[in-house]
Amino acid sequence: MRAYIKNNVKFLVAMIIVITLGIINITYAIKITNFNPIGFNVNTSIITANITYDSTVNESSITSTGNMLPISDSLVTGIDVTDTRVLKAKFMVTGDSNNPSNTIYDISLRDIDMSSVLKTEEVKWKLYKNGTEISTGNFSPTFDTIEDNRLVLTNTQQDLTTSTDTYVFLMWISESCTDDLTTCTKTNSQNKYSGKIFSATIKLEASTKSKKTLTRNSVPSNAASVAITNMFTPNNTVINNNIEYRYDTSNNLMEDIGGNIRYYGASPNNYIYFNCSDYSNQSSSTCETWRIIGIFDGKVKIMRGSTIGDYSWDNKDTTTGAEEDYGKNDWTDARLMKLLNPGYESETTGGSLYYNSGSGSCYSGYQNATTTCNFTSTGIKNDTTRNLISDTVYYLGGWDDSSVYSDTIYEKERGTTVYSGRPTTWTGKIALAYPSDYSYAADLGSCTVQLGSYNNSTCTSTNWMKNIITNNGNTWGWLLTPSSSNSYRAWGVRSSGGVNYSYTYSAIGVVPVLYLGSEQEIESGTGTSSDPYRLSVS
Repeated sequence: MRAYIKNNVKFLVAMIIVITLGIINITYAIKITNFNPIGFNVNTSIITANITYDSTVNESSITSTGNMLPISDSLVTGIDVTDTRVLKAKFMVTGDSNNPSNTIYDISLRDIDMSSVLKTEEVKWKLYKNGTEISTGNFSPTFDTIEDNRLVLTNTQQDLTTSTDTYVFLMWISESCTDDLTTCTKTNSQNKYSGKIFSATIKLEASTKSKKTLTRNSVPSNAASVAITNMFTPNNTVINNNIEYRYDTSNNLMEDIGGNIRYYGASPNNYIYFNCSDYSNQSSSTCETWRIIGIFDGKVKIMRGSTIGDYSWDNKDTTTGAEEDYGKNDWTDARLMKLLNPGYESETTGGSLYYNSGSGSCYSGYQNATTTCNFTSTGIKNDTTRNLISDTVYYLGGWDDSSVYSDTIYEKERGTTVYSGRPTTWTGKIALAYPSDYSYAADLGSCTVQLGSYNNSTCTSTNWMKNIITNNGNTWGWLLTPSSSNSYRAWGVRSSGGVNYSYTYSAIGVVPVLYLGSEQEIESGTGTSSDPYRLSVS
């Protein structure tokens, strides 16, 4: 994706689109609301433009709604399309005569907030200028990677002149089954789009630089994330808490409520070599064996195949920055976070020791207690491995009741219910599994209870993650999600397999979790325990 324009930049807000997907009868609908008036960035005053609207299509603010249902691509006929299943936004751009003569601009979607399930080739768009199509695409990472919630629509920057240019933006859900309905299978189901949300701002990004042709940062077709996603071939549906999930029982893959593809069951083929001393000769003697949790926003999420020891999530007391003496459940400042991630080398206890394969003392136990720790053989081994780890946004939404199902806790993790003043996200490299990672790892076809009851034998026997997090049932293991009603508890997995929360000062099992970059490729391997996937590392 084209880098941000840094000099003489001005953002001209064309409109804001808020789309909510819901179910109408047996179909799906998108509700379009709030095309807000344009706004101008005042950081620079050398570029101005007038943006107007075609009142027969939309105003700067509209209250009417249209239903955007799955539609055959053949019916999306261009700027004159009137089918209400297609989102249509029309606006006109006119530059000011006082603008520099070399003023150019991109049209982009900014502030994108969309459910992961919508990042697919089936959600498509086109952009027209003065009646001519100038770009077309979709929201799949294989087309372009959405970076910083931004997707550029124009392939080449446009000249901002005193002449009026008319733009039409179309967006639609491509119908996956257009033939005889009797030939459609579960693979064609588009129920996954119901109840999901898309919002974005259409903006003009103006500058006085030379034109550049856009190079899209697409995920290669042979990337690990694409290969695993393409492997997913649903052949069964499972109902859990009234949610219908698509399952691929041949590959032990399932699709969660957010459209992410995950491995599930007792022993899926999700083994992968990672943290290797020699990536040119990947084997059990040169690498650790990790496990793939699934594919999220085009990235491969993996977890270590065993714990690195028992440590506190955080064990501050009131003398070291906590509200109570039982620890502080703010991951952005947690002592465990600082142990796992770079940038805290100056900390005398725990700081970045795991990330740098160091040794020293780590926080473990009540009121700032410490213990000796040594990661020289279990920590991140080298810069090659460190460069494979992707900076990622982790969600810190909290909850307090373990009497919830997978879909509910997934939404809570991504929500805003937190203890007073706690952040809702953190961007970093290494964290812990979510409660939903653990709950979705079970076979929901047989594990039908809530998370607090996951010690049920039908759940423990069909959950590949249970023995990893609990060290084969010998200890509790930490999860990432904090409590929302107090300042000192976080979620964990009991040694029996049930999910609950504990004081953050508790010294229990730690299993690092991280994301590989979306472009990361798999070189070889079948994912079995005897033949783990091998990463392509140059």
